[in-house]
Amino acid sequence: MIEIKNEHYISEGLARTCYYHPNNKDLCIKIGKPGVEVKHLYKEINYYKKINKKDTSKFAYTFYAAYHGEIATNLGTGFIYSLIKDEVSNQTSLTLRHYLEMQNSILDDTTIITALKRLKEQLIKHKIFVGDLRARNICCKILKDNSLELVVVDGLGHRDFFPFADWFHYFAKKKVDRRFTKAKLNTLSEQRNLIKELRLAGEIII
Repeated sequence: MIEIKNEHYISEGLARTCYYHPNNKDLCIKIGKPGVEVKHLYKEINYYKKINKKDTSKFAYTFYAAYHGEIATNLGTGFIYSLIKDEVSNQTSLTLRHYLEMQNSILDDTTIITALKRLKEQLIKHKIFVGDLRARNICCKILKDNSLELVVVDGLGHRDFFPFADWFHYFAKKKVDRRFTKAKLNTLSEQRNLIKELRLAGEIII
């Protein structure tokens, strides 16, 4: 059993809390919060099992955090994922939300918009869908050449009864376009306004 301590805490979402893996600096462990239904936690896991059949060698880059299975911890069942880190510093990558709220960010808007367009293209091309598309669920991985890759670290999956988007490019594009519009990620001004509104409304996890 893995023992997780407060010092391992990274961040949290609505359903899970994320910790550094105590024994592996390249991994993190997500654990369901008290009161969250087990079936809810496994929705994303089941989706990962489905998309793990895809040939990732065809991806332009790895645009979502890899899932590595379950592990027993002192806090309950943990789900292991790759930890996204910047290449030069080897530090955990900050989220898109962090950079959009940051004063004097090292990432300019043009760089972020270009990376968002590239992420969107990859999601459509490879028919990968994010049910909970938010700036806090996207990590900004800074590469050695100071370029940027956006990596989805939470919220993958969809609940379509007839998964036409899984089969046809037309529906995949429509679905991803809707997600970006709903999440207000087509422009950074929209996204910054959304984050500001959530902050003013007293939201802690946004």
